[in-house]
Amino acid sequence: MAGRPEILTEELARKIAKMIELFPDSGIPVTWESVIAHSKKRFGHGFNRQMLGQKEWNGRKIIAEAFSEAKTVQRRMLNDARPKYRNAQRSFLLNRITELEAKLVAKSDELEKVRAQKIDELDAFLNTPRDLRQMIERFATNMVQVDELTQKRNARKQAAKPTPANDGD
Repeated sequence: MAGRPEILTEELARKIAKMIELFPDSGIPVTWESVIAHSKKRFGHGFNRQMLGQKEWNGRKIIAEAFSEAKTVQRRMLNDARPKYRNAQRSFLLNRITELEAKLVAKSDELEKVRAQKIDELDAFLNTPRDLRQMIERFATNMVQVDELTQKRNARKQAAKPTPANDGD
């Protein structure tokens, strides 16, 4: 039978099937429209859906099987990417939990900083020498609280000043 040569050969069908298998990984939606458009762009022939889906070689529909498999892979990828909680209330609660966890972490960091500051202050207080007699005298006379740091500075200045030597003794 001499007629027009077959355009959709088994070799071309295998190439189209290979192209369809790459659709889910490439992010191309697995639809017959995208298969038709990509095969026309890549191979130069605009096959229709019926021809691509129904054509058989040795009892196998190569393109239809590749399409079905790619569609299954795409659905599985979408289901894996979809959140576990699909309805609005649960997704709102999930977002709220995430927000509160972030606040908790921020507050924990702030608390840790304050603790470190207080420990430093306590360490400085405990390691600073104090005159116990002066503290008791202040407490007994109910004197107004005086800054100890200023008192220390004044005491150092007094100690640094040269005292006149008693020549008459």
